[in-house]
Amino acid sequence: MGRRTLPEGRIRAITHETPLIHGREDQIIPLSNSERLIRLIERSRLHVFGQCGHCVQIEHSARFNRLVGDFLAEG
Repeated sequence: MGRRTLPEGRIRAITHETPLIHGREDQIIPLSNSERLIRLIERSRLHVFGQCGHCVQIEHSARFNRLVGDFLAEG
């Protein structure tokens, strides 16, 4: 297990609403990582941005900010 990973049990224990945001063309972290997390975190939602690499917050800043703002407003 790498330094930046958590055991599966700790991930499954996340009980809060959790947005997962990923760029479809990310060449650094595969989309399959977020697809796995969506199965492990019960109250999660996956948002995949097309025509987007690793930096969703930069490449699609307006849509990213709206998504995060809407999520924070729900709480």
